[in-house]
Amino acid sequence: MIQFALIRLVFISMSLVSPLAMASAQDWETRKVEDGITVQSRLPENAKYQEFRADTEIDATIAQAIALLSDNEACPEWLYRCKESRLIKEISPTERIFYQVSSLPFPAKSREAVFHAKIRYNTDHSALIEMTAATSELAQTKHLRIAEAIGTYILEPLPNNRTRITWQLYVDPGGALPAWLVNAMLTDLPFKSLQAFRILVRRPPYSQAEFVYDGDGQPIDIVFTRP
Repeated sequence: MIQFALIRLVFISMSLVSPLAMASAQDWETRKVEDGITVQSRLPENAKYQEFRADTEIDATIAQAIALLSDNEACPEWLYRCKESRLIKEISPTERIFYQVSSLPFPAKSREAVFHAKIRYNTDHSALIEMTAATSELAQTKHLRIAEAIGTYILEPLPNNRTRITWQLYVDPGGALPAWLVNAMLTDLPFKSLQAFRILVRRPPYSQAEFVYDGDGQPIDIVFTRP
């Protein structure tokens, strides 16, 4: 039942920069700095819609943050406009396919997306979650299908069991939505989501989550008891 829902303003290293970010021809433009959250956006090269990047610090460990990102049923509790999310296929503790439905402002129709998500645990104790659209994994339902999406979460450890989370996402919602309408939503989505995430991650069961380590001391999974 793990979902990596749909990133510090500078990536940890060039090895962590998404291909989409590297292809961008524009600089990041700051949209909002409030309540400890920074939201930026830019137009990637040859793209119709903008992508966003947002970051904040949370009072939780990386394991606790991943536990919440991993809980499909919690999606509507923190991810802005998330209506539904469920696991399709668990490939391994660090790789899975999940489904998500998001509402859009009236009169736009709801969108559905299928994501292929992977976690990479780094030697500096940070973690990278990468998400790409995986439309062939599930037949389309009554909702409009998002065919193009790419996103990352970067989780960096801070002193006193805190974490910096940096979230970057590009989505082409499909259909006939005008670019100005989609781009206008790129502030509320990350800002309201991260506000809710910071609160929810401090509550059980996520506050009790811990890493499972291999013989070399590297994280390989998260353990926590879901309600």
